[in-house]
Amino acid sequence: MLLPVALTVFSSAIYHFMLKQASGKSPFLILFWSYGIAALVCLVLIYFNEQQLKFSLPFKDRPYLPFVLALALIGIEFGYLVSYKSGGKIGQVSMMTQMVSLVVMLTLGFILAKEPLTFKKAFGAVTALFSFFLLSRP
Repeated sequence: MLLPVALTVFSSAIYHFMLKQASGKSPFLILFWSYGIAALVCLVLIYFNEQQLKFSLPFKDRPYLPFVLALALIGIEFGYLVSYKSGGKIGQVSMMTQMVSLVVMLTLGFILAKEPLTFKKAFGAVTALFSFFLLSRP
């Protein structure tokens, strides 16, 4: 589990740094080129992945999923780009969105996925909200 987490953290750091560098450009052109290149890389990776050699829609039972995911990705990316374009700091914007996302996901997990709400999770959510409050103050 540590390797995927390390990959995610490393990629996230590069991602936020690059978004900050591109903050003066058109957000939708940045998204267009970035996702276009990502799509080409994914096609190559699909070819080399022995388990997925046939090209098909992976969500046959829920065909709406790729479209909802695409809209969610655009929303995330656009939100970050606009935050950086308006002068947001890399560490602050990233941390604030992650803290609020943590609380939202814990709530959704509890309500929709029937995941247990433990003391540790609740304490983490309260700590995240307090940290968000501290970061959002001038």
